[in-house]
Amino acid sequence: MKQESKRISDLKPVLYDDGVIGDAVVYDVERGKDAQNGWRQDLTVIYPQMLGREIPKTFGHYHKNNEVEIYEILSGKIGFLCQKHSVGLPLEIEQVYLIEANKGEKIVIPSEFSMTSINLGETEASMFNWVNDKIENDYSLFIQNHGACYYIVRKEDGAWEAIKNNRYQKVPELIKLKPRILPKELENLEFLTNQLKYKDFLTVDKLFEKIN
Repeated sequence: MKQESKRISDLKPVLYDDGVIGDAVVYDVERGKDAQNGWRQDLTVIYPQMLGREIPKTFGHYHKNNEVEIYEILSGKIGFLCQKHSVGLPLEIEQVYLIEANKGEKIVIPSEFSMTSINLGETEASMFNWVNDKIENDYSLFIQNHGACYYIVRKEDGAWEAIKNNRYQKVPELIKLKPRILPKELENLEFLTNQLKYKDFLTVDKLFEKIN
C-alpha cells in the first residue's frame, strides 16, 4: 500500500490563486488498500482546507488509456469536475460537468473524461475508488493549463460559483449532474478491466441526471 499527502505547495500549479499562504495538507491518498481480479481500491480523504477562495480539491488528471473509474462516497459531499476535450485539441473542451454526490452514492467516471474531486461540504470528505490496477494518471494537461477549465470558488454568502479558466480556448457552460442508481450490470466491477463489453452502460446519460 502506498500513502501520499498533498499539500498546498503541491497544488500550486493548478490553483485559482497560486499565492495562497501556508502549506497545510489538502488531501491524503492510500493506494492499493485492496486488490483482486485486475483492479485495486484506493482511499482519498479531502480536508476542509480552503485554498484562498477556492474550495479544496484534488490535483486533477486524465487517464492515459481512457479507462473508466468508480467512486463511493464514504463521508461528506464531493463534487466531481469532469471534462472531455476534442480529439487532439486539449484546449477545446466539448463537455464539462460537476457531479454532486453524497455519502453512500457511487459515481462512475466515463472514458475520456478527466476528474478533479472537490470537497463541497464544511467537514472532511472521504471516498473509495476502484480502478484497473494497470491504470496510469496523466497530470500533464492540468499542469500546462493551470488546472481544469473551471475553478470552483466560495462566494461571500457561502454558496459556490464556477469561474472559467481563461487558458482554455473553448469552454462550454458547466452542467450540474447527480448520479443515477448504478445498473446491476456494473456491480461486479468487471467493467474496470473489460469496459468495451459494458460500453452501453458507461455513458453520461445512463450514469447521471441533470440537477435543475
